[in-house]
Amino acid sequence: MQLIAILLTTVSILTLLSGIAVFAGSKKADRARSAWFFLATIFATVWMVSISLFLTAAADWPNDIMTILVDLTYISAIFIDIALLGYIAWQYKYGKITTLAFLIAGIIFAGFFIKNPSLLYTDIVLTNAGNSLITNTGLFYFTYIAFFCALVPAVLITLLRQIIKSKSDRVKNGDIVLLVGFGISGTMSLIFNLILPFWTWDYIWLGPLAISATIIAFYYTILRYRVLKLGSAWLRILSYIVIIASAAVIYMIVFYIVFLAMFRGSTPSIEVIALNFVMVLFFLLLMPAMSELTAFIRSLIHGEEDKKENDD
Repeated sequence: MQLIAILLTTVSILTLLSGIAVFAGSKKADRARSAWFFLATIFATVWMVSISLFLTAAADWPNDIMTILVDLTYISAIFIDIALLGYIAWQYKYGKITTLAFLIAGIIFAGFFIKNPSLLYTDIVLTNAGNSLITNTGLFYFTYIAFFCALVPAVLITLLRQIIKSKSDRVKNGDIVLLVGFGISGTMSLIFNLILPFWTWDYIWLGPLAISATIIAFYYTILRYRVLKLGSAWLRILSYIVIIASAAVIYMIVFYIVFLAMFRGSTPSIEVIALNFVMVLFFLLLMPAMSELTAFIRSLIHGEEDKKENDD
């Protein structure tokens, strides 16, 4: 569970940095779309941090704090996909109408839930074996699921429509990446965060990781395929931080899997996880300096070779 908390926290920071980088670096013409992307990263960050804190909460945590975490989890999840839909389709008239329609519906859902949280869950269970909720399997919960079952296809259909109508291979390739990524993450979130909680909460963290991976894929397409016009000196710095954090997350996942395989199911202690995380970040941060040092040594070697040739 410690590794899951570290991964969710790291990825949430990574996701938020992606949104800041896009919004801060966007030109005036793309400011509205970049604002929607920034909102998506904010809601995704709140979602991931809330789930991380909920899963790692001790049994003696105050009920008021746990209620806030659960409320933030359900409410922020509503607006992530809405914001992504706004980012994808806001430049079109139908996109504005569709986004606003889902936004109004999302606000209504959030309002009902804030007024009566028992519509979605009836109790919070904190145990050493794992924290969970007692889901209220009433009409409102199934309506909540139906909302996402309508929202995710709306995003996918919008992307598919853009792919079919796009005359630019660059834009089309970017939309294909988003279509595949969002299709996978949307399905995973539906399964692990809405359906499986009827029986178990052990895999609730997979949905946030999938969504964060999709948002990072969105960020990649913005940079790689120039979906938005970005221009900022410090955009390169934030992009480098995003790349470093992504590499660190991948390393920690691989390390955890290898550790489990080598030690037959034993989980690494929080000290071992933290030490590995610090070391990989330290190594990644040193990479630019190592690259500069390598280039300097190479230039010295070439300089010596040129000097010998001149002497001959």
